[in-house]
Amino acid sequence: MEIKWYGTATLAFSASGRKILFDPFLPMNCALPSPPLEELGSAGDIFITHGHFDHLIDVPRVMAAGHNLVYCSAETARVLLREGVQASRIVAIKPGDLIECGPFTLRVYRGKHIKFNSQLILKTVFNRRIVAYRENLRALFKMLRRYPQGQVLVFLIEAEGKRILHLGSLNLDPAEQYPEQVDLLSLPYQGRSNLESYALPFIRRFRPQGVYLHHFDDSFPPVSSRNDIKPFLAAMEKEFPQTRVIVPVYGENVVI
Repeated sequence: MEIKWYGTATLAFSASGRKILFDPFLPMNCALPSPPLEELGSAGDIFITHGHFDHLIDVPRVMAAGHNLVYCSAETARVLLREGVQASRIVAIKPGDLIECGPFTLRVYRGKHIKFNSQLILKTVFNRRIVAYRENLRALFKMLRRYPQGQVLVFLIEAEGKRILHLGSLNLDPAEQYPEQVDLLSLPYQGRSNLESYALPFIRRFRPQGVYLHHFDDSFPPVSSRNDIKPFLAAMEKEFPQTRVIVPVYGENVVI
């Protein structure tokens, strides 16, 4: 199986000549590369982890460039209908569902969204970048109201003998029974000022053979930021030296 990162939480998984795409989003930061819509549109069916704008707003544009279906929660499905996506191309899913998509088998689990800590909020609010990106900020306020979170979903992706647990936000539902012994944990590294210590309990819980970081880039400034992953890498080297940590590069395929 291969994984390609397009920025933010946009990931394409490839197996046996087929692809599936998660949370397509085109960056609002002109300093970052933006994948062609045609490439995203041809990347297979789309799966949505939750309804925030940086996971959903570009789905109609991507779908207009291809023939994909989109799998998402019922709440997020209503948003996509409002945004003009045809009902025949939307599949509402829920925790407990099992989805067969070509060589991929996906099991859906209930998730939670990360809770932003006060230090991160203060750092974001009292930041000179707010002036530099004031036009972005106006648009972001509108998007936050227009794109509610909805049910957060976690996916176990299985193909070619590999098991990947994919998170779109770094939190779990304490009442959910998640799978153990996964080959790879797909970890969104955004949303806290103490991410290196916050993320380690997830590694201790799942004990994956590898960790794939994403969502650590500055794709919608001034709210987002480029997170320093060095403290996390150092903590992983100290506590889990045998665990492979993958820090992807835009558009690069990584073999799992």
